[in-house]
Amino acid sequence: MTKSIPENAVWLISGCSSGLGQNLSTLLQETNTYRIVATARRLSALSYLPSSPNILKLELDVTSQTSIDAAVAAAVEKFGRIDVLVNNAGYGLMGDAEGTSDAEAREIMDTNFWGAVNMTKAVLPVFRDVNPAGDGGVVVMVSSMGGFIGFPGGTYYHASKFAMEGFTESVAKEMFPEWNIRFLILEPGGVKTKYASGIRYSKRHPAYLDPKGPTNQMIAYLQTPGIEDAWGDAVLVVKALVKVVASDDIPFRLPMGSDAWGLMKAEVHGMDKELEKWKSVSESSSGGEQLESVEFLKK
Repeated sequence: MTKSIPENAVWLISGCSSGLGQNLSTLLQETNTYRIVATARRLSALSYLPSSPNILKLELDVTSQTSIDAAVAAAVEKFGRIDVLVNNAGYGLMGDAEGTSDAEAREIMDTNFWGAVNMTKAVLPVFRDVNPAGDGGVVVMVSSMGGFIGFPGGTYYHASKFAMEGFTESVAKEMFPEWNIRFLILEPGGVKTKYASGIRYSKRHPAYLDPKGPTNQMIAYLQTPGIEDAWGDAVLVVKALVKVVASDDIPFRLPMGSDAWGLMKAEVHGMDKELEKWKSVSESSSGGEQLESVEFLKK
């Protein structure tokens, strides 16, 4: 039986300088019950949070194992435990797959994927061995609908989020039930934050410069003045997240926004149609006993 997080749970959040991280830290601070470990690459970026016994502000670079270890140790030293880890640090990268440099591609993987992986690996022992037995904890992976669906121009961003979700699917199934360690992948669509204005752009490849090209259409959409007006409310996103994390019933994936839910639903429907269409070809290479041998992998 799962056990909910305590009323004074300790939340460790990466990427709190802006966006969902800032909105989440502000909301948790306003509840006046939760304890917060807010982190950013620069401490000055956390000045919006007041000084309080319930708030620990730390510098954190998720691409540095030394920095990660120091932040986790400081959180445990201050509060004696960690109950929720929110892997929120990350950024967007737009451009053509052929035009993006290896250095740019590796950098986004280091932050969006490896940062979340190494933060998770550092906190799991706290959930299991430092917190009282059975208390466990919750890992929130802030992904995107772009962690489930790929769009033109975001090749390496999507690769980083797909990798994050694949890691999470596997590591979640490695947990022993008695540890009470749960995982939630948050998959927002468009949200009114500074995400769009903060997207990095790689050098364009000359073969893809036609304005009618899919990547150019996507870039034009993102750069349309006022495009964020129709996007989701960041405050409502974090309110929903906190409510779900504090409950007994935590989903594995949680799309946020009508765009995320609708596009992901359409993607699942399309996948189901394709699977049915090619079922006979797929099953032509083996007998039914192959599926029977891996029945234990089904949920």
